[in-house]
Amino acid sequence: MSAEVALVYRVLPDSAEADLARLKQEIAKRLAPKYKVDRIEEEPIGFGITALKVYVRHPESDEYTSDEVEELLRSIQGVGNIELEYFSRLSF
Repeated sequence: MSAEVALVYRVLPDSAEADLARLKQEIAKRLAPKYKVDRIEEEPIGFGITALKVYVRHPESDEYTSDEVEELLRSIQGVGNIELEYFSRLSF
């Protein structure tokens, strides 16, 4: 039986003028190939700011951590704040 971990992050850009298309590409590129990005959705939150909801999966193993995902996200230019909104173990 294999198990995966599903994570959903809310990523806020560092400014309202952030290039969301570039941020989405950079997030997918930075997390791959180790982490699987299922999708990235835009979520308007007000005052001209749009957050990105990033849906990530990885195998359940000590080689993969949510801390590492957060470090990778924080290392992207244009990323302001990161919040883990959802965490679940998926078994098949």
